[in-house]
Amino acid sequence: MATTKENIPLKGRPVTDPERLEHENGPKIRFRFVEEDYKRENGQLVRDENGHPIVSHIAFHDAVVWHEPLAERIASTLRSGDAFVATGDLKFSTYEDKDGNTRPSHEFALRAIGPDLASGRVVIDRAPKAATVTAEQQLAPEQTRHLAR
Repeated sequence: MATTKENIPLKGRPVTDPERLEHENGPKIRFRFVEEDYKRENGQLVRDENGHPIVSHIAFHDAVVWHEPLAERIASTLRSGDAFVATGDLKFSTYEDKDGNTRPSHEFALRAIGPDLASGRVVIDRAPKAATVTAEQQLAPEQTRHLAR
């Protein structure tokens, strides 16, 4: 029986490059990522002798993306090691391994993802904006004639 927790915020770094797979429900993107928690004392990060934050907990997860436009953008931009923040649905299920044993499984079905700006700078390739519509162009023709008087 599968259960789902919806809209879970997460941040991490892919440990594999996103991979496009064909599935019975259509194409998807899948990648594995690491989520790290950092040691804190009195609300402050604890750092090692080189100034790097000390990791207190590491967890590995699988991410999957079914929404085609998002999957395509992830496949063309995200690489192993890139820091990201995302929201997704955490889905728990079971599967049968090659020996016939039932094993627990989980994956994040991502809904939204973006770069983690705390880890570096990002350049955004924006689509050109549509031409601005003037107030006169928004009015019906009879209203425009009235304005011209």
